[in-house]
Amino acid sequence: MGNVPVSSALIGRGGELAALLEAAVAPSVRAVLVSGEAGIGKSRLIEEFTARLAPAIPVLIGRCPEFGSEGVPFAPFIAILRRLVRTRGAEELAALLPGPTPALARWLPELRTDAAPRDIEDDHLRLFGELLISLEHLGSRGPAVLIVEDLHWADESSRTLLAFLVANLAEPNILLVATFRPNGPPGLRGLVAELRRRRSVVFLAPPPLTRYEVGRQLAALLEREPEPEAIGRVFTHSGGNPLFVEALSRSSGRTRAELSELLLSAHTGLDADALMVLRVAAVAGSPTEHDLLEAAAGLPAPRLRVALRELVDRHLLVASETGYAFRHVLIREAVYDDLLPIERTRLHAELTRLLRDCPDLVPDERLYAELAHHAFAAGDVAVALTASLAAARVARRADAQPERLRHLERVVALWDSPTSDGADIDRVAVFEEMVDACFRSADVRRGIEAADRALAAVDRSQPERVARLRYQRAHLSNQGGTGGYDDLVHALALLPESPPTALRGQVLTELAAVMSFSGDPVSARHNAEEALAVADRLGATALAAEAHSHLALTAPDSATAREHFASAHELAATAGEPGTLLTVITWEVAAQVADGDHLAAIDTIRVGLRIAHDTFRFAERGPILLVKWAQVLTALGRWPEATQLIRETLADPLPPLSTAALHLCQARIALARGDYAEAVLDAERARTHLGPGTRVGQYRVELGAVLAGSALAQHDPATAAVHVRQALAEGAPDRHPNETWPLLVLGARISDHLTDLAKSAETLPCTSAVSSAHRAVYTATMSSAVGDWRAAVDAWQVIPQPYEQAWALFGWATAELRSGDRAAARTALRSAAVLAAELDATPLAERIRDTADRAGLVLDTPPDRTGVTPKSDTYGLTPRELEVLRLVADGSSNRQLAAQLFISTNTVGVHVSRILAKLGVATRTEAAAFARRHHLITDPSR
Repeated sequence: MGNVPVSSALIGRGGELAALLEAAVAPSVRAVLVSGEAGIGKSRLIEEFTARLAPAIPVLIGRCPEFGSEGVPFAPFIAILRRLVRTRGAEELAALLPGPTPALARWLPELRTDAAPRDIEDDHLRLFGELLISLEHLGSRGPAVLIVEDLHWADESSRTLLAFLVANLAEPNILLVATFRPNGPPGLRGLVAELRRRRSVVFLAPPPLTRYEVGRQLAALLEREPEPEAIGRVFTHSGGNPLFVEALSRSSGRTRAELSELLLSAHTGLDADALMVLRVAAVAGSPTEHDLLEAAAGLPAPRLRVALRELVDRHLLVASETGYAFRHVLIREAVYDDLLPIERTRLHAELTRLLRDCPDLVPDERLYAELAHHAFAAGDVAVALTASLAAARVARRADAQPERLRHLERVVALWDSPTSDGADIDRVAVFEEMVDACFRSADVRRGIEAADRALAAVDRSQPERVARLRYQRAHLSNQGGTGGYDDLVHALALLPESPPTALRGQVLTELAAVMSFSGDPVSARHNAEEALAVADRLGATALAAEAHSHLALTAPDSATAREHFASAHELAATAGEPGTLLTVITWEVAAQVADGDHLAAIDTIRVGLRIAHDTFRFAERGPILLVKWAQVLTALGRWPEATQLIRETLADPLPPLSTAALHLCQARIALARGDYAEAVLDAERARTHLGPGTRVGQYRVELGAVLAGSALAQHDPATAAVHVRQALAEGAPDRHPNETWPLLVLGARISDHLTDLAKSAETLPCTSAVSSAHRAVYTATMSSAVGDWRAAVDAWQVIPQPYEQAWALFGWATAELRSGDRAAARTALRSAAVLAAELDATPLAERIRDTADRAGLVLDTPPDRTGVTPKSDTYGLTPRELEVLRLVADGSSNRQLAAQLFISTNTVGVHVSRILAKLGVATRTEAAAFARRHHLITDPSR
């Protein structure tokens, strides 16, 4: 197969890895069997599993040789025993075995303890028993893992021994792991059937990689991001098999020639009938119905059955209840490509005729798609065009939007063909269908392109048709972060106020969202009120729920906002649409964060994440909720938790703005802790994810604040002033007061370098408690008046943001020192010092201490909290690991842990493994007991 690139990255096996790690600590599990076709990644999975185990856990591996079934008995177990002797020593192991000539000495003569050679009794039960004793002794010293690779090549004796060990091992610290191909010999199938009946055996079957995972593997192999077309081609041809992905990763054509030759060699020596049926099946596609294959092959029934039996027995085809499929798509591709072009065209034409004349040969849902495919390949453009349109309608009914779009794109490609009848097709309607498919599947780029083409061709005398296209293009543009305001305004102008339509209501709510995000609450409120009026007249509860959400966001006070959100929740529940409810929750969280109600926001976020999980919308709605959670934890000063959440979230694919927001959270934490280089690095990482448009304005303001804060902390006010000016110029600050007021606070500290700062502050509104508190600090910084600083402290006292509270207290203290009230200054400095110490905000703590020293003030040393619970008493566990440990002690499984913590089972498995290693225990039960004994968790029974 040539020089195939390889990568150490493990892609798409998080669930299986987590299951293995869990099995390693589960006393009820004796064995894990991992099945999968060649190249699916069984060995790579085992390699990663063993690497994740604690270093003290011995791993003994035995591989079955490919020729093992032809006469190498016990090969994998001999290898395992040899490794055991190397780690424990022959003398120690021999001391456990009966007599001077144990049966295991047949495998390893060094286990003899007598000087004279002696015949060893040929008793496999004795041999099995001695190996069992040896392994249980190993387990008595701690966890150990035995791995048998390629069980499909194992000899019968090895299979029998494996079954014996699974049935008789009583030591819970021993875990047996075996890998095998499911199409192994009959003896293997019997063993697998036997082991499946045992509750102590876990079976894993790693599935093929998804399209996304193939893309990740290609990126790791090529050390660059692959083109989308390359990902699609390799995904299709590899079937998600990691080995085939590697083989195809550097191919510029459809397949690698050497791979095709290898696959074609599988059908060498086929009977003529079987070869003909195989070729028909390759053209018909995989899977194909028996009736269609029979009709196209044209063989008498007895000869067809013989041919099919040969193909199935040779593992070229796999039989199902109604037809056949190639064992792997690459086999079909190789057979298909081996046909002469004229042979392929003839067979496609015959299949077109059969499907057109006898539509019952295939299921209804596949008829038009297969007819379009074969007609196109046969050059019958007229049939391909009409069949593609029909296939798109079938896909729409099944809510299969990508397939629908693909059929429609084929229609567009065909309708200008000289042999087509495309003149009778409503082309604008086809583009509208394409836009609708993209709208429903969030395919932003192709949707906007289709909308552009539709709007260029649509009849302007049909205003609602034009308005719908503009609304859909705006929605797609907003998803892409480029903004669709102009389209929405034009759409609204085309729709009459009376009688109202659902489309007008949708345009109004989209406008309200754009205005809210852009910082124009007055316009947002006006649009939301109109949308609610439309919803009320139409009885559209989902539309009314969204309108109430926007009215809540723009409400003049918290009480009114809560009333609107309550109405929105009730209406969303009545509508029975989880997507609407998640929209309400997302906006409610945004309002709670802006109002400083952070603890309530966390509760709302958890509800939203639970709904997103339960309704399979986590990929769509989870990122923004996780971003809000990280922002809330950052504001609350719970920085270790925020950092842990950010790292876990960034490990998964995210929209660009979500990625930028998380990096900015990390940057603010690093800045507060004095890690200025890391703060700037995270800020620049955020910058790379910010595109054009008004939707990124708030992030540009935050970015400027981080860069200005870093420069100011490093005594470079001129550079800080540059960053402030740039942020004010690029970030549309008047639309984002919550983010802009902290920037102005920084500017106030270097007001000599910013002559227009006061003018910016005069026009900047305050829309929430948080922005009002920041404004109070800005005012106090500019005036240096004691009264203003007291007002700033009072403003932050009602908002649980300890870092901002500490800075306000520090400012008040310096003002009191200037006024001569040393007692008040000392009180404020002491309170600020406690907060800074709790946050580990080193730069602020040092400024407080330096100010106190220069003023000759003695501050009480903050209480030594480590005297009660020393950091060492956590045994190196992170806050997240302590949370996992608490849930483990409660008896939660890995799956339950993942659901409760909103992380993957893979991440849970990693946490559990690290906890066991750090605590020096072997099982979850021991970990729970250790935690209670050392007060790492609270025992609810006390």
